[in-house]
Amino acid sequence: MALLFLFPILLAAQPAGILPDWEIQKSAESLEKHTAAIESLLSQLRPQEWISQGAPEAYVEQWKQTRQFNSYLTTQARLLARDPAKLSVALDAFLRVDHLQSLLESVAAGVRRYQNAALADLLSSAMSQNSATRELLKDYTRQLVVEREKEWEIANREAQRCRASLAKKPSQAKP
Repeated sequence: MALLFLFPILLAAQPAGILPDWEIQKSAESLEKHTAAIESLLSQLRPQEWISQGAPEAYVEQWKQTRQFNSYLTTQARLLARDPAKLSVALDAFLRVDHLQSLLESVAAGVRRYQNAALADLLSSAMSQNSATRELLKDYTRQLVVEREKEWEIANREAQRCRASLAKKPSQAKP
């Protein structure tokens, strides 16, 4: 019987429309595993050797940036798993996944042309495993933004109500 009274409180703890924390934590852990797989593939690349085959030197810099962003994404995935309700963390994770995907597409093209087509396919496959997480993060971030805006509007209305209430109070004269 007591559970019937607690049920509305439990429902209020997680705002409607926002994915539950455990689901985001699970996605963040999955994202971290994918970054480990991507790092393993990136460590097999030899863009310095591509230059002797006529590849632009920009591939070396892209490869370095890709490894760096993959490392950043690993850190961000850990932060997201720890604090999934923090908007800045969710947004940063989404933006890093998005940027990493574009870098990986370019690097995979270089791998395909100058190193090994099968390795490029593995890199593309690893990259596509993050696509579902990327979309989930995009939707989740949007949900968090909407929820935070609602919270801000409520807090602002309450502050204005309090301000109006205080303004109506007569001031007490000091003796």
